[in-house]
Amino acid sequence: MTKITAIIPTFNEEANIQNALDAVRFADEIIVIDSFSTDATIAIVKKNNAVLLQRKFDNFSSQKNFAISKASYDWIFLLDADESIGEKLEEEILKTVNSNDLDYAAFYIYRSFFFKDKRLHFSGWRRDKVIRLFRKDTAEYKGKVHEEIYTKEKVGFLSEKIQHYSYSSYHQYKNKLKVYSKLQAEELLEKGILVTPYHLIVKPLVRFLIQYFIKFGFLDGKEGFIISKLHSYGVWRRYVEVLQLKNRVRNVPNPIARFNSDVHEKEVSILIVNYKSWTHLSNCLDALQNITEENFTFEVLVVDNKSDDGKLQEFSDQYGEFRFIENSGNNGFANGCNTAALASKGAHLLFLNPDTVASEQAIASMLAQLKQDSTTGIVSCNQLNANGGSEDMDRMFLNTFTLFGLSRALYRIFKKETVVENNVLFPEWVSGSVVFMSRAWFERVAGWNEDFWMYFEDVDMSKKVRDAGGKVALLKDINIIHNHGGASRINMKTARITKTEVLISKHVYLATHFKGLKRFLLLFAVVGNTFLSKFLFATMGIFFFFIPKLKLNIYLFLELLRYYVQAIKKRSWLSKRAMNFPFKKQL
Repeated sequence: MTKITAIIPTFNEEANIQNALDAVRFADEIIVIDSFSTDATIAIVKKNNAVLLQRKFDNFSSQKNFAISKASYDWIFLLDADESIGEKLEEEILKTVNSNDLDYAAFYIYRSFFFKDKRLHFSGWRRDKVIRLFRKDTAEYKGKVHEEIYTKEKVGFLSEKIQHYSYSSYHQYKNKLKVYSKLQAEELLEKGILVTPYHLIVKPLVRFLIQYFIKFGFLDGKEGFIISKLHSYGVWRRYVEVLQLKNRVRNVPNPIARFNSDVHEKEVSILIVNYKSWTHLSNCLDALQNITEENFTFEVLVVDNKSDDGKLQEFSDQYGEFRFIENSGNNGFANGCNTAALASKGAHLLFLNPDTVASEQAIASMLAQLKQDSTTGIVSCNQLNANGGSEDMDRMFLNTFTLFGLSRALYRIFKKETVVENNVLFPEWVSGSVVFMSRAWFERVAGWNEDFWMYFEDVDMSKKVRDAGGKVALLKDINIIHNHGGASRINMKTARITKTEVLISKHVYLATHFKGLKRFLLLFAVVGNTFLSKFLFATMGIFFFFIPKLKLNIYLFLELLRYYVQAIKKRSWLSKRAMNFPFKKQL
């Protein structure tokens, strides 16, 4: 007589395991491969004549292959814990493996699906078959979920069926589909799938229509409708899980890992990032030269993002009391700020744009506000443009209602009034042109986020501070001059780059601070709106190319197209200029 090993995989199967064990008593060896059940499954198995193996679950295939490798006999019969077999199938299995002229190394067995105690005859289950009887040295399971046996040998069919009691309750079956969805999502992510509305809307709908109508699920009554609906949900859930997996924290090195928060040689480090903004930088540094150290001690550090125009040495000589650092490249505002912070020696860090002009009184007032309350993570102040007008003080984070100009204007009308105390406004975020932080808070939020090359890094910094329980404060009655755009919009080429980066950074911010379906929908809305609007303006630019602002939109649209192609290829929303961009070294 040919001997058989029966294998039963389990995890919290106390309601089913005894029936499964009884069904395979004909086997010469029974192996239960358990994923560390927390219910009574183990106790029940130990009362039976079965070999108990326990292994941490990673996926269905590896779990089953591990048990197969431990089998003592050549023929394997595998039965899930929620399945059962009758006497006729038992007899057919024994007769098959003991046949003298056996041409097959594995056998398909059909299954009958039971909705509780009711057998479903349609709903996609009429031809459900699985390989469950096979020789251990000729077959192997593959696939993380809905795993299948792969063999190079001939595969036959048995005539009798397995009874599959998969559905015991709506909640139980839905949870099972969630587990399957997570494993399927991992496989899809490894294949580099790009999830689109087709996957989230069309595929689930098609699955329902096929199962309920084309495969006659309606003939199974309300049970057929429930199963079809749940399997449609399973398809949708699978792609939502892919989006959530993509949104997990990437393994990005901490940009300020070497930052020492205990350094307090000066009260204030004034940190400036420059790129070919020498005229504005000169005005900024001239103002800082007028500051005495009566109110606070300070230092000034200028990080030049590789302007490479010969001006750095000239400025270093002219402003000998200030420190100048040449960065390794035009690495963006966030990287420049982090580079300056790593070299700083002040207890408080004031990040200034080179196109700002700050007075001693303004800096002293912001410093006093910062010292007054340790829960204040960022302090800024009112910024005056060249015409003496104030920039927007009450800035709002991106969300469903502030994504676009019109909705943002309406939202501003109806939103709760921003808190103001003693002429101190507490907005959601402040401009990166004036950001004052304590050294401790800078370390707490891990510095500036180098996912951003230019723009939105200030929104991100404010969001991190608020998420960490800190306040963002703006002094309404304290002014700093800000020649807005002077540092980044020098000519047509620079304007093209910076305006493109504004659009890109909006995508990066949404991808960073939102998750799951909401993240997908917000990005989908931004992509659609941005693409269509820039296409229309680019079309106008073709006809009115002699108008520089309209001509610029042609270049912006082309840059945007390149960005979206890059995002698909690299599976990343980051700008190719960002320090954390995947494969940046290869660019």
